[in-house]
Amino acid sequence: MRTPLQRRLTLALVLAGVFTPLLLSAAPKEPKRETLQGKVVPLAGLVQQIGSQLDPDAAPNWLALVTNDGKIYPLIKDSGSRMFFKDSKLLNRPMRLTGSLLPGSQLLQVVNVQSLLKGQPHDVYYWCEICSIRRSEKNICECCGRPMELREVPLKK
Repeated sequence: MRTPLQRRLTLALVLAGVFTPLLLSAAPKEPKRETLQGKVVPLAGLVQQIGSQLDPDAAPNWLALVTNDGKIYPLIKDSGSRMFFKDSKLLNRPMRLTGSLLPGSQLLQVVNVQSLLKGQPHDVYYWCEICSIRRSEKNICECCGRPMELREVPLKK
C-alpha cells in the first residue's frame, strides 16, 4: 500500500508530464529581427498629410520610420529609439534601423541604429571626449557634467 507522500509524488510527476509540453509550447518566441532603411520623422507630419492632427500632448511622443518604399513604422519609445526623441539632428536623414515588429502590428522596437552618410553605414552614438564615455542617447556626461557629442563613425568592412 502507498503512503500519502508516495501518492502525492506520483500525482506531481503525472501532472508535470502532462503540463510540461503545454508550457514549453506556450513559451514566447524570439521576435524576428528586421533591418529597414528610411528616415525617422515626427508622426504628426504624416498624420497632417491625411488631413488629421495628433493631440498636442501626443505629438512629441510619436516618431515613425518611413522606409524607402513608403511603409510607415511607428517607433516604440524605449532605450533603442530614445536617441531620436532626444536629438532632432537625427530626424529626416537616411538611417538603417534594426529591430523587431510588435506581433500583429507595424510598431518597431529598435535595437540598432546606423546612419547612412553618402550611402555608407555609420555607427551612431554620443561621446564624452574628456571622460571617454560612450552612450546611446544625447545626455550630459554623468562623470564631468558636460554635454556629450554626437559621433557617426564609418563601419569597418
